[in-house]
Amino acid sequence: PNLADIQGIGDRCYDQGMFEAAKILFNNISNNAKLASCFIQLDQFREAVESARKANSIRTWKEVNAACVEKGEFRLAAICGLHIIVSPDHLEDLISQYERRGYSEELMGLLEQGLGLEGAHAGIFTELGILYSKYRPDALMDHIKIYWSRMNIPKMLRACERARLWQEAC
Repeated sequence: PNLADIQGIGDRCYDQGMFEAAKILFNNISNNAKLASCFIQLDQFREAVESARKANSIRTWKEVNAACVEKGEFRLAAICGLHIIVSPDHLEDLISQYERRGYSEELMGLLEQGLGLEGAHAGIFTELGILYSKYRPDALMDHIKIYWSRMNIPKMLRACERARLWQEAC
């Protein structure tokens, strides 16, 4: 019988920077969250996204998304991001991560993709409007006209006032 502590050995390999060995061990026991972490360390982002899909946890999606954004893999980051933005609790963290690095266009593209998701919530519509008020004011009025019923109106009004977009605020 197989009595090896594969998880423990995999963790030790990972902690010691032996990511190829850890990858084999985590793959053997189907620990997809740790497998995604190994793929990130090995700069294998496509495989990391696939492992995140199998793990299907917000923590794993966030880890892979952050690594993809950091390395400029925005198409793969968007795949992860779509799984994150449907969770209102994690939306603001994701937005600040993109904005801190100066990737506002990529962030707006991600949220635009998220508008059509089944799990789209008011936070997505509102935060996209706030981003438009900061970075693309010409697109804001159309966004408000189309999605006003799905937004947090007081929060959107404050963003318009901060950006001095009086026509949109009225």
